[in-house]
Amino acid sequence: MYGCTWFDVDELLSYNGSTMPETIPLQDSVVYGPIHSRRLGASLGINILPLTRKVCASNCVYCQYGWTVPSSSGERLPRAPQLLAEMEQAFQRHVAAQTRVDCVTFAGNGEPTIHPDLLELVIETKRLRDRYFPRAQVGILSDATQLGRGSVREAMRLLDVRYLKFDAADEATWRRINLPLGRLSFDEFLRQLQTLPDIVLQSLFMQGTYDNTNEVHLAAWVEQVRTIRPRSVQVYTTDRGTAAAGITEVPRATLQAIADRLVTTTGIPADVYD
Repeated sequence: MYGCTWFDVDELLSYNGSTMPETIPLQDSVVYGPIHSRRLGASLGINILPLTRKVCASNCVYCQYGWTVPSSSGERLPRAPQLLAEMEQAFQRHVAAQTRVDCVTFAGNGEPTIHPDLLELVIETKRLRDRYFPRAQVGILSDATQLGRGSVREAMRLLDVRYLKFDAADEATWRRINLPLGRLSFDEFLRQLQTLPDIVLQSLFMQGTYDNTNEVHLAAWVEQVRTIRPRSVQVYTTDRGTAAAGITEVPRATLQAIADRLVTTTGIPADVYD
């Protein structure tokens, strides 16, 4: 299909994941929402991935869309001209309806940075934003596994906000919780985060069958965040069904203690979302 630095997308499409439990449905359009969240405000989602299946560079145990599994649908990645045409039509409808839009956010059915046209899509989406929602930011939700690709880093640089996943402080925990599907090492993943300026980390904490809240891991997580030097960190937990069974939410008091510890130890701002 399309070549990538850390994995081949054909390899990803044949990934043999587990049976998917009950989770939320995939997004069935290029533009969806707005979704109202404490983190992003009124966020108009942009899905540049297939509509019938999740395509991702990770297989996070807590994913609200379930596991990344193989599909026989044959659906390919839509290309930039088609996506941009659908985006403009949707933007026009939202303007006519006087929809509030605080952020236009690349997210959707998997990992948006695997799309080969990402840079073009970011440039043209900002142009559409300027025309239809000039007060809105353009951002992305990403697992940060593709930052070694030059076009991805350039696209990231052009975005107004970059929300990057960082749930694990060491290789073993990262592979157990986030299950990256490519050949990227944790050390390289960490180095790429450290060299991308002005980012917001999103750290999801969980308990139950998978737990990243023990003292040893938390101490390491704080120190790794210190080395990354993000603009801020968003601390949160699961609030929907998860791919893996038995994952439970972390109490707000525990999340707040984690955020307070980070701020006290490093001076990096942290906010709790539940």
